[in-house]
Amino acid sequence: MERVPRDGIYVGLAVWVLFITGLTFAVSAVVSMRVLAGSLVVFGLLRAFLPSGEVPVIRSKAFDVSTYLILALALAYFSNWADVALRV
Repeated sequence: MERVPRDGIYVGLAVWVLFITGLTFAVSAVVSMRVLAGSLVVFGLLRAFLPSGEVPVIRSKAFDVSTYLILALALAYFSNWADVALRV
């Protein structure tokens, strides 16, 4: 049982983060935050059902999955205000 997945997983995650960043500039911050929240849900489900070593392992499986889902809910909730301009 491997704790660290193959390098391709990390390359894929880096490309996905760059895609989310590009989506922010091309479409809107609201859309990119919602896509990122959906990605966290998918990543949490992958962590829940795939064996260890296929996705990055941080703590226990329950802790990782619950952290991904809580972060996804927070991002989805706060995405409503992603395009609000700051007033100084």
